[in-house]
Amino acid sequence: MSFQIRTTLPESPHAPNITLVAIFDFTQIFGFILLVIVLLSAWLSKTVHRSRAWFNFLFTWTLSCISYLVILGQQAGEEPPFSVCLLQAMLVYAAPPLTVTAGLCYLIEMWLVVTNTGPSSRKEGTSHRDYRAIIAAPYIVHFIVCTEILILGLTHRDLVKRNGTSTYCHLETELPAYITSGVTICGILIAMVFFICTIIYIRKHLAASRLVPGQRVLNVQKMIIRFGIFSILPVLGLLLSVIQVTVMSSGISDGILNIATGTLPAEAALVFGTQTDIMRVWWFWRKPITLQTSSDPTLLKPESSTDV
Repeated sequence: MSFQIRTTLPESPHAPNITLVAIFDFTQIFGFILLVIVLLSAWLSKTVHRSRAWFNFLFTWTLSCISYLVILGQQAGEEPPFSVCLLQAMLVYAAPPLTVTAGLCYLIEMWLVVTNTGPSSRKEGTSHRDYRAIIAAPYIVHFIVCTEILILGLTHRDLVKRNGTSTYCHLETELPAYITSGVTICGILIAMVFFICTIIYIRKHLAASRLVPGQRVLNVQKMIIRFGIFSILPVLGLLLSVIQVTVMSSGISDGILNIATGTLPAEAALVFGTQTDIMRVWWFWRKPITLQTSSDPTLLKPESSTDV
């Protein structure tokens, strides 16, 4: 039995706005470059220490940038080949759930480590099984969404084409947009719960603990501020996801929305790449600091210092 999918976005009869397309491509390329710089700086430096979930979170944003650049150079004129367009549609619809799930897993990791720090903790730490689940979960969600789009695209080939602003390929139907937005919003809401719980736990158990005196108390306070900056990204993602689902306009308004979405990778790179120890990697004119420091909250331990 076949089923009907109602299309909602008619094919644009006019030429794409090249300026909006160029700005969108620039935001994705700029974000990708910043993310690569931050990841390489943390990976290659001997004084920067980050958890696997931190690397995984930023790496998913680089995948998001790549997803939106698949048809770079084919955003005007004839439609890209069906296989290329379908591939990008799969990656684009799966990108928001991928990055949000990775952010959620990073918050879960921070929660697990922070709750195992202090006098009331059981000091069990994060097991290898927990780490495997934290790292694999985003890609499982990504695979599920990609499979959904693949099935829809192969079943309804006429729906696979560039969107109204010609910035990337999508399916001209509401269903995949609602599924992607629903998964994204659920992930953000769960992440915000872990974020709030982590802040409450830090303020209640760690900030007042004598195990983190003096400078370490200040570092904990900085960590809370970093959490606050981090929370801006999920909120922005939530708002943009809601707008994408509820607003069915086309043209310049959609182009501006795409550009706003395209700035998120650069924001992620700036939030997590401007920490002190990463910045020191590029301060080559300064005398190297021999003391190993870490700004990653997930590496906080009672007997070690944390520099944010």
